[in-house]
Amino acid sequence: MIAGFSFGPIVAYFAAGGIRAAAGARGLTVSWRKLTASGFGRVSLSRVVAARAREGSAPDSLFRADSVAVALDLGSLWSLRPRAGSLGLWQAQIRLPARHAAEFDTLMPDDRTSTENPARAARLRQSAESWVRLLSAPARRLPRLELNDVEISTGDGEDASIRGLRIARLDLKPAPDGIRFSTTGSLQFERGVPFRAMFTYDREDRIRGWARLLIADSTRARTDTLLVTAEGSLHQGYRRGLVTIGDGTRLTIGRLPLRIDGRFASRGPVVHLSVRADSLTEERIKGSLPPAVLGPLLDVGVRGSWDYRVALDLDLERPDSVQFEADVVPHGLMLDPARSRLRLLGLNQPFVAVVLLPRSARAFRELSGNNPHFRALDAISPDLVHAVVTNEDGGFFRHRGFNTEAMKQAIAENLKAGAFRRGAGTITMQLARNLYTGHARTLSRKGQEIVLAWILEHLTGVSKERLLEIYLNIIEWGPGIHGADEAARFYFDRDARDLTLDQSLFLATVIPSPGRWRWRFGSDGTARRYVKEQMHFIGRAMIAKGWLAPEALPPAASLRVELAGPARAIFLPDRTGPDDQDSAGDS
Repeated sequence: MIAGFSFGPIVAYFAAGGIRAAAGARGLTVSWRKLTASGFGRVSLSRVVAARAREGSAPDSLFRADSVAVALDLGSLWSLRPRAGSLGLWQAQIRLPARHAAEFDTLMPDDRTSTENPARAARLRQSAESWVRLLSAPARRLPRLELNDVEISTGDGEDASIRGLRIARLDLKPAPDGIRFSTTGSLQFERGVPFRAMFTYDREDRIRGWARLLIADSTRARTDTLLVTAEGSLHQGYRRGLVTIGDGTRLTIGRLPLRIDGRFASRGPVVHLSVRADSLTEERIKGSLPPAVLGPLLDVGVRGSWDYRVALDLDLERPDSVQFEADVVPHGLMLDPARSRLRLLGLNQPFVAVVLLPRSARAFRELSGNNPHFRALDAISPDLVHAVVTNEDGGFFRHRGFNTEAMKQAIAENLKAGAFRRGAGTITMQLARNLYTGHARTLSRKGQEIVLAWILEHLTGVSKERLLEIYLNIIEWGPGIHGADEAARFYFDRDARDLTLDQSLFLATVIPSPGRWRWRFGSDGTARRYVKEQMHFIGRAMIAKGWLAPEALPPAASLRVELAGPARAIFLPDRTGPDDQDSAGDS
């Protein structure tokens, strides 16, 4: 009888209870079609689903897999601390919670920016601590890991630049002197980026490896290879919850060597990371990065070289103490007019701006007296100028293209909210987006935008005032409406120099989402209450900057915004009189 006894049902019973308990501790429910135990300590599950309960609606499925297999390391049983010896996963979908973004580059009124959420911030810290603990777990003692056809998606958030990761095959297994990691798959950005990677981690804490990415270039109908290599040291201290990237660790992208050092501690958690690159040149950049990544930067020629430094010090328990630095150190760096096809020089002179719009659309605006709507900066209502700068980029006159102070504030605010609530874009970056990069939500576009903003501020000789003047004459303010004067006439049937404070505050709220201008009005054509609250918030920020006298700002409820001219004819066609119809036709 003893010989015929099977431990399978007992193992299955305890395994099922342990899985459900572990899932419940994380607020999840888990189910499967079949659970079987074989041998002593091997458990297999089929058709597994893990979901998060949602009040008043169906559970939110976060994990599905056709098959999961776990086997115990039998040697660990002697220590009375059993651990997994191998883990396998086949045909699985993992969905990360969606990240819902706020409107970019805009202030929000108090009742919408009281974003501090201690409970959600605490969950974020716990999640970060878990990741650091996972990173600090001795990699050379990790179980054999095998993944096949696993898709990780980022949910349905608004940021479409990163959609997820598809792993065709991943294998982590012991090697004679440590462990060996290999994988193939595809990064899911704006389009799939296939990759292969292989890394080794030895008993001396040395890490070496490479990754090869295939980047499609639809413009040139070809695929380019981007090779990334890594060599350095990684020290894991599980008991202290500490991971250290050794000084001198090098990550090379093509021919661009980056020196990296970092420290990640689970208590806090605390992150310190610094990256530096020396003696960068145009030749090395263009010889290392595929044309599809560089985009409009291919048409920029420069002489000289530069160094780059970026550093982050962050304690998630004290987000307001965050330190972030990013700096370019030029060495004889200047634009080369003979090799720069992108219009970066001559911006001080009249020119025809080609405005790049979402969905590959374009608009053209002449920035000269030949355009009846062009307005020099001093011919635009100061209230509008100050309201736009306050709302879009309060540090515009202090930074040089990229605002590190705004970046620190955004990091702190997002951490205290436990979610993304604030960006750190600048007016110069928006100008680069409208003139050079376009609006595609891609990582490469964001990088191009930062570089071009730096060039505009440092290498073109264009003043802050002129950059702002160009910006205010080309940005989109509604359907086919570009620039301050077109906006003033469209919404209020008056010249940009004659706008009232109320009208200026309103126009500043439209810039982040010009396509949604109708949502800001009630059925009678006047601004909704939440819009007035946002306007009042901008007004108070203008007072704090010394750009508006306190007595000039009425209470939020008393702010007066009423459509006139073409906008009224569109929004309230049945209430538009003959005079309004004539005005709409004249535009």
